[in-house]
Amino acid sequence: MPLVLPSLLWIFLGAAPTSPESLCAGRAPCRVVETLDAGPDVRGQPLRVVRLDLGWFSFDDAPEDSGRKLGTGRKAQGRLAEDDCAAAEWWAVSSEASQLLLAVCNDGYGSAQRGEDVVKVKKGLVSHSRLGGGSQLWRHTRVLRLSPWEWVREGHMNFITGGDEVEDSSVWDFTTLQGSRSLGPSTCSDGPFAPSKRTLPYLPRVEMDAAYLEEGWKRVELGACALPAKHLVLGKLRNARDASLKALLVAPDILILEVRDDLWVGEGGNNWRQEDHVQLWLGPKSPESLTGCGKPEADERLVQWGIGVTTGLVFPAYGKPTGTPEVERVELRGAAQELKGYRLKVKLPPGSFAGMSIAYSDADAGHEQERLLATSPLKFSRPETLNIVREVPTREGTCEVRGNALEVVPTPVRLRGPDIAVFPSGSERARSSH
Repeated sequence: MPLVLPSLLWIFLGAAPTSPESLCAGRAPCRVVETLDAGPDVRGQPLRVVRLDLGWFSFDDAPEDSGRKLGTGRKAQGRLAEDDCAAAEWWAVSSEASQLLLAVCNDGYGSAQRGEDVVKVKKGLVSHSRLGGGSQLWRHTRVLRLSPWEWVREGHMNFITGGDEVEDSSVWDFTTLQGSRSLGPSTCSDGPFAPSKRTLPYLPRVEMDAAYLEEGWKRVELGACALPAKHLVLGKLRNARDASLKALLVAPDILILEVRDDLWVGEGGNNWRQEDHVQLWLGPKSPESLTGCGKPEADERLVQWGIGVTTGLVFPAYGKPTGTPEVERVELRGAAQELKGYRLKVKLPPGSFAGMSIAYSDADAGHEQERLLATSPLKFSRPETLNIVREVPTREGTCEVRGNALEVVPTPVRLRGPDIAVFPSGSERARSSH
C-alpha cells in the first residue's frame, strides 16, 4: 500500500496532520527536533520523516505498549536515574497525510542504562536501530521502505559480556529471503575455544502450492528464490559456468535442487563417489544451538546420502541413515538443446531435521572429486557447520511463478491506522533486558 492515501480515507481513520509543527498541536510538552528528507513516494510526492521530543514519562505513567501515539501524563523534565523514560515519536509525513512510524519511551533498555534509538533515512528507506541490555549489550535493527510499504532487512547483534565487541549476530533480507547467523567461537571445557567463528546461511523453507509440488517444479526455474551454494569447500572454480548449485525447501520434507555444470561425469554403479553427485547432510539439531566443542553427542550426529546427478540413484554415505530419500529429476536444456543441468525434487526420509546442508561434488576428470561446492561452510561430520533451516511465514513473503522462474514477493506491510506505529515497539525486548 502506498504511503499517500486519499484524503477521504485519512479523514475516516482520524486526524492526519501534514506539517511537522501540527504534529505537536495540543500535545505539550512536544517539539520538532529533526526533519529528514525521505525522497518521493510512488506518485512522485515528497516525503519527510519527522522526529518529535515528547518529554518524559514517570515510571508509574509510562505506557505498557509504546506501539501507538503517546498520550498524556508526560512532563518536560526527567531522569533515567529516577526510573523515568524519554518519550519520542517518528512520523512519515507527506503533503496529504501522516503515519506514525515509531513511538518509544527510552528507560535505558536494560541495567546498563545505555539505551538508544537511532533512526536514519536514505533513498526512501528508514532504519530503526535500538541498543540496550545489561552486562551484555544487544542491538536490533529493522529497515523499512516507505513507498510502497515493505520490510527490507532485519538484524540483531549480541555483544561480548562487558565489552563492545560483537559476539554473535544475525541478518535477514525480506526482499531476497536470504540471511545468515554469525557465531563467535565457544569456550570449550577441554580447550580454549571451538575451532573458529562460524557464519551459517539460512536455508529458506517457503511453502508452495500443490500444483508446484506435483508438476510445476519440473518447468519452473528456482530463479532468485533459492539459496545459492557459495562455499567452495574443496578445489577451485575455473569460471562461473564451471559448476553451480541452488537449494530451496518447498515443504517440510521436500527439497528442490538445481545443479549446473559444463561437463557431466556419471554412469551409475558402485563408483558414484568419483562421479558428479549431490551430498545431502541432515542433522537433528539446529547448528546455532551447537558449540562445536568435542565430538558430536549421540543426539547431534549427522547422516549423509549421496545422490547421483546424472542417474538419480541414492546411496547411504555417512552415519546411520534410516529410510531413503526419493528423487525425481528433469534435465535443463539450453536454446540449442544442449544439456545445461538438472533439477531434482528430493523427498526427505521421515525424521526431524533442524540442520541441513547440500553440496555438489564435481568430478570433471572422472576419477576423483575435483571440487566441492556447498550451501554452508561444511566440514565433514560436523553438525555445527550445516545451514540453519528457516521457515518463511507468509507475513514476510513468498515465492511466486513469474514467467519461467520463481520470484521473491515480499508481503506488503499492513497499516493499522495513522496513530499506530509501523515499527514494532520492542517493549518486550527492552523489559526482559533489565
